[in-house]
Amino acid sequence: MQRRQLIVSAGLSLGLGRLAWGNGWPAHPIRVIVPGGPGSPADVAIRAMQDVLPKYLGQPVVVENKAGGQGIIGVDATAKASADGYTLGLINLQTAVAPALRARTPFDLQRDLIPVTQLTSESPVLLARQGLGVQTLVELVALARKQPGQLTFGSSGSGTPSHLGMALLQRAAGIEMRHVPYRTVASAVTDLAGGTVDVVLAGSAAALQGLNGGRVVALAISAPQRKKSFANVPTLTEAGYPGIDLRGWTGIVVPAGVPPAVTAKLAKAFSAALTQSEVIARIDTSGAEVSGVTGSEFQAFVQSEVQRWRKVVAEAKITAE
Repeated sequence: MQRRQLIVSAGLSLGLGRLAWGNGWPAHPIRVIVPGGPGSPADVAIRAMQDVLPKYLGQPVVVENKAGGQGIIGVDATAKASADGYTLGLINLQTAVAPALRARTPFDLQRDLIPVTQLTSESPVLLARQGLGVQTLVELVALARKQPGQLTFGSSGSGTPSHLGMALLQRAAGIEMRHVPYRTVASAVTDLAGGTVDVVLAGSAAALQGLNGGRVVALAISAPQRKKSFANVPTLTEAGYPGIDLRGWTGIVVPAGVPPAVTAKLAKAFSAALTQSEVIARIDTSGAEVSGVTGSEFQAFVQSEVQRWRKVVAEAKITAE
């Protein structure tokens, strides 16, 4: 009888403990792992709201940068973290592409992580060096067809979004250009201005820096409609290539096993932070746009990105090397 009472008592204590944990979360600071260095798009996105999130979460948010392996190291650290709601992570387009580029990754995006909220999307801009003599995408395509394999494009490395975006655009246009990988898109834009490469698909911030420095021309932007910062730059649809989406994105995930009540609180907090004017302004300054898609909608989006880019990688025979 005493043993039975002890078991019942222990069970009630465990249940009450779980209830108290759920109601008391978060009780200490929350860590967010960024799979890139300071100043990377994911880093900028989370730091833009770092000072605002405590208002909705009741605890400080600590950002930890884990760069390397084209984002794999940081995402893997998130996937292997304790599922207690105190470790979050950032994923991006590179994360969705990783399964197609590598025979094996240390994590399974669908099994090991739960997408919570999409934070931003970014509309890359197609740039050409001024001396190339083209002012529109139509003119670039015509020139590339006359000189197959002779024009060059710079990217931030093999298998990165800037490389994949150009692969998709080339296939749609029926052209072939030679790939020149760099360590960063900013380096590629610098060489573009210097005339070393002919074309670069750059994020909005890097594109603005290139345009402000002169000697580069913006041919098109991968956005649903024209952006204020690039008012004179046509969208890909306006340039004659509708249906091609080259946009990048960032989003928050948690390790699999985090209770639904916690993920719901996180989604609510991030969505609220993304409506704040100071957050919107900081993200806009970086060249990205606020998103705020949450829950099952964001999960479906991530899976659609995995499938979409898997096809691009296979057709273009792209590797991570």
